[in-house]
Amino acid sequence: MMSYRLARSSRARACFAILALGCVAARAPRASTPSLAGDWDVYLARGSVARPGFEGWRRMGYAHFGANDSGLAGSINRRTGEPILAVTHVDVKADSVMLRGAGNQAIDASWHGDTLAGVMLADGKPAGQRIRLVQRSTPFVAEQNYLLWPGAVSDSQYAVTEDTLVFMRTRDGAKLASFIARPVGKGPFGVSLQRTPYTRILHPAGEYWASRGYIFVAQHVRGRDVSDGNDFGDYDTDVRDGYDAVEWAAKLPGANGRVGLIGHSDEGRLAWYAAVSAPPHLAAMAPSAATSDPWRIVPYEDMVFSPINVDWVCLMRARTLQNTNELDISTELGTLPLSDLPQRLGCGDVALWDRWLAHPTLDAYWRAHAVTTNIAKVRAPVLQIAGWYDDSRGPIDYTNALLAVPGHPFVRLVMGPGAHKGVDYVAGEFGPQSRVETRRLQLRWFDHYLLGKDNGVDREPPFDDFVFGDNTWRKEAAWPLARAVPTNWYFSSGGKANTSGGDGVIDTIAPSGAAADTFTYDPAKPTPFLIDSRELETSLNEDYTALNASRHDALVFTSKPLTKPIEVTGQMSATLWAATDAHDTDWIVMLLDVFPDGHAQRVQDGIVRARFRKGYEKEVPLVLGSVEKYDIDLWFTSRVFEPGHRLRVTVSSALFPKYDRNLNTGGNNERDSTFVVAHQRLVHDATHPSHVMLPIVPR
Repeated sequence: MMSYRLARSSRARACFAILALGCVAARAPRASTPSLAGDWDVYLARGSVARPGFEGWRRMGYAHFGANDSGLAGSINRRTGEPILAVTHVDVKADSVMLRGAGNQAIDASWHGDTLAGVMLADGKPAGQRIRLVQRSTPFVAEQNYLLWPGAVSDSQYAVTEDTLVFMRTRDGAKLASFIARPVGKGPFGVSLQRTPYTRILHPAGEYWASRGYIFVAQHVRGRDVSDGNDFGDYDTDVRDGYDAVEWAAKLPGANGRVGLIGHSDEGRLAWYAAVSAPPHLAAMAPSAATSDPWRIVPYEDMVFSPINVDWVCLMRARTLQNTNELDISTELGTLPLSDLPQRLGCGDVALWDRWLAHPTLDAYWRAHAVTTNIAKVRAPVLQIAGWYDDSRGPIDYTNALLAVPGHPFVRLVMGPGAHKGVDYVAGEFGPQSRVETRRLQLRWFDHYLLGKDNGVDREPPFDDFVFGDNTWRKEAAWPLARAVPTNWYFSSGGKANTSGGDGVIDTIAPSGAAADTFTYDPAKPTPFLIDSRELETSLNEDYTALNASRHDALVFTSKPLTKPIEVTGQMSATLWAATDAHDTDWIVMLLDVFPDGHAQRVQDGIVRARFRKGYEKEVPLVLGSVEKYDIDLWFTSRVFEPGHRLRVTVSSALFPKYDRNLNTGGNNERDSTFVVAHQRLVHDATHPSHVMLPIVPR
């Protein structure tokens, strides 16, 4: 069985831990400068300047340099082999190293111990990214795409023409800017449509689709670039605009009248907005990492505001994308109130941020901007693609909602090992099947539904599941797995479960020992969540070993070492019985995988805000000191906890800054600046069996 691990060697593990904390190793005295010759792992982080707090250093690539007598020329590449920098000159002065490439690109670096660390430059100026090189003992082999869906797809055979600015007029007269790439030929052709708030002129995507016999359309939504409108982010018109766009695209010259919707992240949600309007010419959809309903992930997570989305707000604050690489978000997040966070960052007044904060409960505004409100109207077959560490949440949420509709269209779900921006952001090595080409899946899907090819995509098993630990894909007859057994793992302790050095235990046996554990939650020093504030990745598998050992404001419950593998595949949950002396507070549960060497890797977490324990639509005050039941969505996973590993669950009242701090007053957590300390009690006795539920798959 292939294990998944953080790095290849103990030296790399130690270096990775240092890099992840955003610090630089002290320079060690030595007689000579290290040699650059050889092979290296390449880590990248956003921003030209280090900022306080956690920074995400991701193993994005590899490098190779020749021996000294070859001039030290070399290359820095992504893990898939695409070049980051073809190094043509290496200038060395003592500990300083300048790596130069073509087009005025360079890396200004220096030695820190045996790690080379620097800033990437363009035209002599910082380019918004830092880089670290950590030496490898073996050459790196470029990672290849795994052919998840074997079978023929449309070949690249057509010449391509492009129109970079074509306006579509909506039913109310608004003009929306579109980029169109067309195959050169008689056709007729299917249409691949992507509605976007990001980049409209997409040459590589246009070339990909048009060369394979599709008309590709990328359309800017209202308020973006030269499209009409000034209300971006409100989405009030995107259901009907999406309908209009599909029907317009179906009538483009050369089109066959069948349109397929694609798009990643917010574009995926825009695809769903169009689909719920049920346009007659929508033949299929295949979004990836589609953003879920706004109270589920952006801007709220289970109706708890997520301040880390300020990066996205600042990115989108003008009609074109703005640079956020150098924003000092980590520092400003620590200041109250949150309501003026964009102004403190220099992003100015952002109407979208204000609209978000104006609706702190699940009201009619959020319902009107939700896909699930009208998902029963979807008629087109759906392919959903995401990863188990993807924070978009939509692919699972929308699949669940659509499968609950009688007579729903055919739904396929692909869940891989990646995060929102791909597998490169997930710490570990997951074998030769970990990287899958999303476009090829979409192409095969559209070949069938838009071009009428009988390629079997409508008869194959509907759920493709990458299982961590096994590190292989598995085809399943349904989601969720019918054979998964809901299994409760109960919390118990001797009353001293604070930190991983305490006596907290989880087991399938009913709780025994002390009836409760206690901790103190101080909003001035909230329990941290390891997140890079400039990455827009909020669900990664960081290493929580140090925090589990040091934070007394979190309870830690750990199983005995496993004697046999345990597979958990599906949606997880937690049920807590707890009390507080505050008027409002949060309860947060995190599931972790503790490796034999002791490091604790996050699997998933979930939150409930006490005022919403009866539902998100209204706030229900607490009775101070009263034991209440809290149900928590722990999201989902598919992984094998291997023999020798241990399961761990932590319970806290903050994971900041993923979730905003509950100020414990019962007031407005985003607009207020005053807070109180809360004294928390988690109950785990026979009457109140606090636990997590894990769907265990028999093996």
